[in-house]
Amino acid sequence: MRTSVKTCGLCKENASVDSHFIPKATYRIVATKSKSNHPVLIKGNKIVKTSAQVRSYFLCKDCEGRLNDLGENHVFRYTYKKTGHFKLQKILKKLSPDFKSDSALVYSVNKISKIKIDHFVHFAAGIFWKASAGEWSFLKKTLKNHQLGNMYEEQLGKFLMGDSSFPENMAITMSVSNEREPIPIVIFPWHERRDGFFVHHFYIPGIEFILWAGNLIPKHFKETSISNPLGGAIFLGNSSITREAKEYSKAKLKERNH
Repeated sequence: MRTSVKTCGLCKENASVDSHFIPKATYRIVATKSKSNHPVLIKGNKIVKTSAQVRSYFLCKDCEGRLNDLGENHVFRYTYKKTGHFKLQKILKKLSPDFKSDSALVYSVNKISKIKIDHFVHFAAGIFWKASAGEWSFLKKTLKNHQLGNMYEEQLGKFLMGDSSFPENMAITMSVSNEREPIPIVIFPWHERRDGFFVHHFYIPGIEFILWAGNLIPKHFKETSISNPLGGAIFLGNSSITREAKEYSKAKLKERNH
């Protein structure tokens, strides 16, 4: 790990300190569920149990605090901890879904009053931005960065600093596991290219975040995005949310036309 003095990658002003890529709270959750007390981490095709934490001198103390206060601290009150302790899942199951499909229940974020959805947006944006903008290593191997590209990195950075609203050419969708015991692993951000846009994935125990980036993002992903200022949706299920997002968007369109 590099220890030389560096400028913060977010504010570009203060000196950086030892920063965690994946919040420490995540390691505690997956280590508790692991028989070896080592978290299960997945990066690409590498799956390992290790107590090693991905860290780097990347953010300053103030920016670390900003990401904690505006995202991480709130989000980890609702994530899966252990069997019977998954606060967000419990909240959703007490509500009536706005839409049902064969594999997921869909809830309008406007009707979920107990959580601060903007903190979930800030948390997810922070993870995707750190993965792209930072210099990180895992098991002595440098992780690939700049997956977002300079333009999207800059846009997300300004959003995280509070200098701009969430980028119009991006969307974040969120899926919550409906399983009694969600898979206790962490999947590092990875991305794939679609026709005209990019898809970035990230998973912590019980919750999957997907960042869609590009000018050709399908409308249904923007409508169901938790970053949608008009209110998006949260999916409760055990499969990919892609199909459910499209079906939910069509249903909402039909409602508006009646």
